[in-house]
Amino acid sequence: MKPTYEVRAWRERGWWLARVVAASDGADRTPVNALAHARTLTTIEQTTRDLVATILDADERTFDVDLEYVLPQEVETAVCEAIGARTWFEAAQHLWQEQSTVAVHALRRLGFSLPETAMLLGLSDQRVGQLLRAQAEPGELTT
Repeated sequence: MKPTYEVRAWRERGWWLARVVAASDGADRTPVNALAHARTLTTIEQTTRDLVATILDADERTFDVDLEYVLPQEVETAVCEAIGARTWFEAAQHLWQEQSTVAVHALRRLGFSLPETAMLLGLSDQRVGQLLRAQAEPGELTT
């Protein structure tokens, strides 16, 4: 298992700063407390990886970085709630896909036509066809 370095990143005076705050068991603790900086959020992780790799004189593929973003309190709740809502949305989409697939296969096994299946589930004929092709059961005809 690769050693992991825990990093906290925050914005200060137009810069993103990141500090290595901990290392996993068995990791070289030398980079702990090292500080990296970058102009943009999109580059702070790579900048931190480069810093740790330089300090360790190691290839950056030999360790992991676990980045935590510290946000201003006035936006932290909103961001956390948005991430939580996205997680629920993705779970609901996955559940919908699974349940729709089960229903499509059950209806088709009972002889319902593709248009009937689509109408009963509130889907288009094309979507029913996609569900049949994407999740076809072994030996089942998808037409």
